[in-house]
This record gives sequence, C-alpha cells and structure tokens, in this order.
Amino acid sequence: MPTPEQVRDAVDAYVDTLNRDDKDSWLKVFAENARQEDPVGTPVNVGHEAIAQFWDNFHVIAERAELTPKDVVVCGAEAAMPFTLTVHTAGGAVQTDGVDLFTVDDDGLVCAIRAFLDLSRMRPVDQA
Repeated sequence: MPTPEQVRDAVDAYVDTLNRDDKDSWLKVFAENARQEDPVGTPVNVGHEAIAQFWDNFHVIAERAELTPKDVVVCGAEAAMPFTLTVHTAGGAVQTDGVDLFTVDDDGLVCAIRAFLDLSRMRPVDQA
C-alpha cells in the first residue's frame, strides 16, 4: 500500500502537470493500465493511449484547464479532492466545481481516477 505521502504526491503531481499544460509529465502520473472516468458516467479510458486521447480531445475544444484544489483528503491508497475547474477557450473561460477521487498504486502512480462534475453547472468567469 502506498504511504499517505505517496498518495498526496501523486495528487499534487496530477494537479501541477495539468495546470502547466504538460501532457507528457501528466501522463507519467498514471500507471500504465490506469483507469480514468472523466466525468463519471462516460466511458472509462484505460491505459496511457486512451488517457492521452482524452487529453487531445479536450484540447480540441479548449486551450487549457486549470484545477484549483479546495482540499485533499487522503485515506489509505485513495484521496478525494474537491476542486474548481477553469476551462480556458478562445471565447473566454468557464468554471465548475467537482470532486476527483484518486486511487494510487504501490509505486505512487494514479491507477484510477473518477471525476465527479456536473457540466450543466458551468458558469462564465468574469474577465474584468
């Protein structure tokens, strides 16, 4: 079982690499056979190739994303992270709130992530 520090480090690396828009480093946060359900209820992406395709598909509609964690709660090999997601597009930015649930393997890599967010709650970001 990973240590609490390994779980926290994996979550921090996920957020950091996503916020830096660093696809290669972001993919290295995931175990080779990781499962990503983002958002929950959509088909699960399994493995680096499918998760990389998720990244590419997102970047067709948005320039970048920014995750702002509100908290990270570690319990065993898992962590819950409530967050605000800001999506930047050519037309401006929108935000929504959600919760990511992470499972981290013994090597300190994310082996599963489930993103709970309601896209109907997206709101424009005041750019003033």
